[in-house]
Amino acid sequence: MPKAKIDLDNLDFSHTYTFEEFELINKQLETRTLEVNGQPVNLFDLDATGKLIPMPQATACMEATVSTINGLITTSQGGFDFSVGGRKSIRSPDVSFTPDAVSSQLIELQRWTFQGRPFTPTLVIEVGDTKSRSVFEESDYKFKRVYFTVGTSVQLGWLIDPKNRKIWVYKRNQHGNVFRREHAWEDLEGGNILPEFTLKVWKIEQAISQEPFALSSVNKKLKIDCPKCDTTFSSRYTFTQHYVDEHARILR
Repeated sequence: MPKAKIDLDNLDFSHTYTFEEFELINKQLETRTLEVNGQPVNLFDLDATGKLIPMPQATACMEATVSTINGLITTSQGGFDFSVGGRKSIRSPDVSFTPDAVSSQLIELQRWTFQGRPFTPTLVIEVGDTKSRSVFEESDYKFKRVYFTVGTSVQLGWLIDPKNRKIWVYKRNQHGNVFRREHAWEDLEGGNILPEFTLKVWKIEQAISQEPFALSSVNKKLKIDCPKCDTTFSSRYTFTQHYVDEHARILR
């Protein structure tokens, strides 16, 4: 049985923690923040050897980038058991997508704990500053050796660096091997994984920009009445967002 509490100020990152201890540590971090290597941390991942992996808090611009990716499960607090080599490896992608056909079949134990049969998302997205070679290699390893490890359901991965305007796409080839290709800093289609989704680069630039961002569709004289309700809009963009969120999306 794990102790009632673990001393967060004296964590040993060379120690092998049990899964129960890992859960207890993250539970305690719900009400406090640690500083690890000069970075604020309020969440840990757990690798396949039982070692804790600090997850530093996202900067404002990184968090803003994540928030622009609409229609997905956009929380880095949502962990998955990627079961590397048959051992639990709890990781929390910045953004993940699990199809309704999969999530609707999950039992309560899978939805609320890590104790049910492991399942993984179809799409994973990481956001970070990859200018440092070591940071890029760490992210690249995570995609190739953890997210796309044998047995996971991950079919598509995006590594997005809004600061340096870079995007990398990860997929499996016909033999199941993972490959990476760099994508230009432009809109990115979800393909057959997310056939109706497009990552809009201008939304990311707007979210992280320090300058006022003018939308060409904003017009004080423009008046758009929603055909489904009594709301009126002066922007085509806000009308579109409203219509998709309130009327087009099928609510269960």
